[in-house]
Amino acid sequence: MIAFLLALALIVSLALVAFCAGTETAFLSVRRGRILHMARAGSARAHVLQEALANLGRTTSALLVGNNLASVAYSSASAALATWAFPGAPVAQSVWSVAAAILVLCCGEFAPKLLCAARPLRLLIALAPFWRVFAQVFAPIGSGVQAIVGRLMPRYETRARITPDTVLRILQDRKDGVRLSDFESALVGRIMVLRAKGEHVTPDSLLAALDERE
Repeated sequence: MIAFLLALALIVSLALVAFCAGTETAFLSVRRGRILHMARAGSARAHVLQEALANLGRTTSALLVGNNLASVAYSSASAALATWAFPGAPVAQSVWSVAAAILVLCCGEFAPKLLCAARPLRLLIALAPFWRVFAQVFAPIGSGVQAIVGRLMPRYETRARITPDTVLRILQDRKDGVRLSDFESALVGRIMVLRAKGEHVTPDSLLAALDERE
């Protein structure tokens, strides 16, 4: 019974490592416009993915926490299973550890990343229900860790503040090599209007700039 539970924990943790590695690669490789188009067409799975991409920092933190916890669980289960299977045989346990490391590298890292990099949209759509459950469990933990790190690590860098006057100077003064297309100018103007009205800047509101031009 103990061996069965250890083997089950080994398989589940390996699957979770593969899920985290592949999903992270897919989120970084997928074209957001495709997901936005599918979400606007009424796809519930695409809407879940759109929310994840809208807050990529929170998504990455959740994947990082889940990956680390799964890796620790995999290592612990593997070591316990090796001790149970080969008691008093350090050489066999060492061989088991090497094999387990190769297994997690091939099946938990390399293969999922290569697969998700080749077909990011298709796999994300298929994994959207699993991602919803994963995010509900690990996203709060990732946000908490991120908040703690943010309080402990002081921020020395200051971000440049872009005001409407700065944007107007960019649009008017094109002698320094800056070239903005008419569509980019429409988007910038739309952002300024939304900010002036106190409204949120969303992909839908930005796409409205294109609709107004047509």
